[in-house]
Amino acid sequence: MQLKRRLNLFDATLLVIGNVVGAGIFTTSGFLAGELPQPLLFVAIWVIGGLLTLCGALTYAEMAGMFPRSGGDYQFLKEAYGPWAGFLLGWVSFWVITPGSIAVLSIAMVAYIKGFFPLHYALSEKFLAVAIIFLLSFINYRGVRLSGTIQDIFTLGNLLIILALILGGLTSGNGNWQHFTTASSVSLPFPKLFGPAMIAVLFTYSGWFASAYIGAEVKNPERNLPFSLLLGTIIVTLFYTAMNLVYLYALPLSQLKGTVNVAQLAAKTLFNPTVAQVVSLSIILAISGSINATILGGTRIYYAMAEDKIFWSPLKKLHPKYGTPHFSILSQMILACFLVSLGTFGQLLSYVVFVMLLSSIAAGIAHFILRLRKPGLPRPYRTKAYPIAPLLFICFYIWIAAQIACARPLTSITGLLITLSGLPFFIWLKTKSLREENRMDCRTV
Repeated sequence: MQLKRRLNLFDATLLVIGNVVGAGIFTTSGFLAGELPQPLLFVAIWVIGGLLTLCGALTYAEMAGMFPRSGGDYQFLKEAYGPWAGFLLGWVSFWVITPGSIAVLSIAMVAYIKGFFPLHYALSEKFLAVAIIFLLSFINYRGVRLSGTIQDIFTLGNLLIILALILGGLTSGNGNWQHFTTASSVSLPFPKLFGPAMIAVLFTYSGWFASAYIGAEVKNPERNLPFSLLLGTIIVTLFYTAMNLVYLYALPLSQLKGTVNVAQLAAKTLFNPTVAQVVSLSIILAISGSINATILGGTRIYYAMAEDKIFWSPLKKLHPKYGTPHFSILSQMILACFLVSLGTFGQLLSYVVFVMLLSSIAAGIAHFILRLRKPGLPRPYRTKAYPIAPLLFICFYIWIAAQIACARPLTSITGLLITLSGLPFFIWLKTKSLREENRMDCRTV
């Protein structure tokens, strides 16, 4: 039994958008206003960040078309470096990255839900977070088509609200276009544009590779996977840039500086406090889409690893009725709920941020390795602006990883050790798989 191709280009593109557009676009700009006290750079950094992200999408698009399977980065690293590299990514994804991300997002979602339905006890917050994880996991359990439809609803609902805020805000007449021309008296060195500010922007763009993880469930994947990555990234860039134009139209940088709830503050200025509450609804939809996309994409890594016989075999089993990797979904749900109950997921995720960057860098380099070692493999889509786009993607991610490693060396080393802890298990599982194959060969003889 194999995974069924039930998702089209529209679904895959919305999966990318839904996985990217989270709470970051509604909050990050307050930090940027402090780092970049010049209006032009405040807007330009979102365009530059989008172009750098597009370089990543162009890099992944070729490989996604080459390997239209489940797993995304796992497949690229495996093909370029060997099974061990893909396994280490899957190992840290299984134990930390995916369940930790789901836990963080669910708790964040509860924080916004409290604005509509106050919760009086911390235990109630954890219970609601677990309920959210259970509900979205159950939707994924019931089938990829249902999960894709729910993802479409979350993402389209969020985009419509954002679009209404953009169009309504810029035409409200309650802002001031002079905010775009008021320059700061402080001279800002251009290289600072690529410091902490750019790190924050690129993290807000993170998740753009979501559709690559569900390659085995997308129709006409050789065409739809590359285009979903590119279309999703371009659409997000346009929305992100437009939202920051709205923020700057509403308030000068001096008032945006240090503000966490930038979107709500701008909405109150341009509209009224009642409309500002719509921002919270948009954030809830955005986080819901991110959780759903994370559940959908993460489980496909474990499924692919189990299919390659380098992970626990039950994780590759598909539900006889729904055709989903139900053991993978249940395992991931249990781990995420466990982390919510412990409340330690924030620290865990901080350990592997450096590893996540390294895996993206390795995937970018894999693009070049595959071009050199396997030039004869079919490439339905070939990266535009090659080799400039992949090089820019790799170089900027190396720059960010280096800054994080210098700022938090102990945390980064801990993340590497957590990842490398999977090597003994890889060797054991690989040896076990080889023994089973030898037994099968002996029986056949």
